[in-house]
Amino acid sequence: MCMTVYASNMSVLLSSEEGWILSHLQYLNEIYERVVLNESRICSLIFNEMIFEINSQYLRPNQIAQILQDDAVSHSKKKRKRSQLLPERDLEEVDHVKQTFNAMMSTAKRRGLFNRNISLDNNEAARLASQKFYQDTYCLKDENLYGSNDTNNAVISEANNKKYVFPKKCTFYSYDVRDIEKKMELNNQYDFILLDPPWWNKSIRRKKMKFAEASYKMMYNEELIKIPIRKLLHANGIVAIWCTNSSNNLNSIFNEIFPSWGITYRAKWYWIKVTQAGDTICNFNSAPGKQPFETLILGSALEDNKVNIPDGKLMISVPSAVHSHKPPLTEIIKEYLPNEPKCLEIFARYLLPGWTSWGLEILKFQHLSLYEILDESKRAESDAEYKRSENERD
Repeated sequence: MCMTVYASNMSVLLSSEEGWILSHLQYLNEIYERVVLNESRICSLIFNEMIFEINSQYLRPNQIAQILQDDAVSHSKKKRKRSQLLPERDLEEVDHVKQTFNAMMSTAKRRGLFNRNISLDNNEAARLASQKFYQDTYCLKDENLYGSNDTNNAVISEANNKKYVFPKKCTFYSYDVRDIEKKMELNNQYDFILLDPPWWNKSIRRKKMKFAEASYKMMYNEELIKIPIRKLLHANGIVAIWCTNSSNNLNSIFNEIFPSWGITYRAKWYWIKVTQAGDTICNFNSAPGKQPFETLILGSALEDNKVNIPDGKLMISVPSAVHSHKPPLTEIIKEYLPNEPKCLEIFARYLLPGWTSWGLEILKFQHLSLYEILDESKRAESDAEYKRSENERD
């Protein structure tokens, strides 16, 4: 397998025919490398890296206790699981993803990625940072807002008496998705539309009842069908939708949502979540249950084969500790789009340079409390440290 290092390509650390290794944290830091703080001051912003301090698999207290049980109990549990295997087609899919992942990670580690001395503490720092994020942003009510930054620099500005950072050339709508036809021009303008729907989920519903600050508004699939994707999408455009591994949700995309939108299915990609040591955040599972990956389903407005999107690509990254804080796709999707594409994200959780974003939680990750402001001297030190680490890796 031939892989290439893209150290200067924002989020992409490595690329191959099988997929990409991404750094969400590096992307956030690079898009805010030059920020206009006021008319006379330029600064850089560094995102709170603790949110990405994923150093080990996530274990709940009951899982830790289970690990400490004797071999006989563990053996009996495993035996029961083996009697509930996934369907053969799903087993083949999981095995394909696992084998491709192992091959990519083997090459990545030879290139010096993920070879860090990791202190295993069940992600304590990330958990605390995530809790603080929910607590700090729970009361932020940024609904019914519209705005844009038309300049070529990221800027810091105020909304509702709170300070936020806005990436360059961005536009955002903080409204309920049901209002999209009232607020946006439906003139088939977007080359790429990305959606991260709040799928109806029983476990999230339980979390909502227990921790209100960790919840978000879920939607039934029947409501997703009503989003006017075909009226927003260019004739040659591409649609991508994040999905859990729920067979019900996947079947709904293939059999109901895409057909209702007038979209033809093209490919399925996999986002593999890893620790800073390069291990999956949970094991690949042959039984129904949690997998270390989520899927991205891609389709196009065209029924012919002019839209060439490869199937089975892997996207590997250390995930954020905050729910639904997905990695950026800007750098990997652009090779399938025209130059200077118009991109729209629906149910967006953060803003992207050059994109239009729609979502009720659109500004939470833009809040200035999540960033450290670097003055010119600190910025120079940070750049030097980054270059030293890159040279050591090479």
